[in-house]
Amino acid sequence: MGKPVRFSRPDAAKYIRAAGKRATPFRVQVLQVLLEVGHPISHLEVQERMADRDTGPVDRVTLYRNLEWLVQQGLAHRITADDRIWRFSAARVNHPAHPHFHCLSCGQILCLPKSRLPSPELPENYAVQDVEMVVNGICPGCQTTTGSKSPAVGNLGSNTG
Repeated sequence: MGKPVRFSRPDAAKYIRAAGKRATPFRVQVLQVLLEVGHPISHLEVQERMADRDTGPVDRVTLYRNLEWLVQQGLAHRITADDRIWRFSAARVNHPAHPHFHCLSCGQILCLPKSRLPSPELPENYAVQDVEMVVNGICPGCQTTTGSKSPAVGNLGSNTG
């Protein structure tokens, strides 16, 4: 995943204030975690990382509400994979919409920023709000430990049963 980047609380607070919103201490801490991680992580992973910072107990409902608030304000993205676990990442400037890779073995989610999402043709008077694409497969680490590989592209979508 690469080395995590350190973001200070003032950095996270600046992003929230730039959106014209109030930077409460909890919102700042949540956004700081998302900024530092740099890839989508689950609600539980955010909770664990916050607990590791000696911030005291982190209420899961309060955390969920703040993650949702960050998504609604455009400060975070929510990604859902086939495992139906929501993962959150900080929304960044110059970070256009892109697909994500989901490892079916370890659950890792990885941004694929060099790939672009398709632009669907909609019927007249319809408007796109969001497009989400998740590519499912096996990451290199899991291929090494389990010996499994993703199916060849030609086999994707084949219906053999």
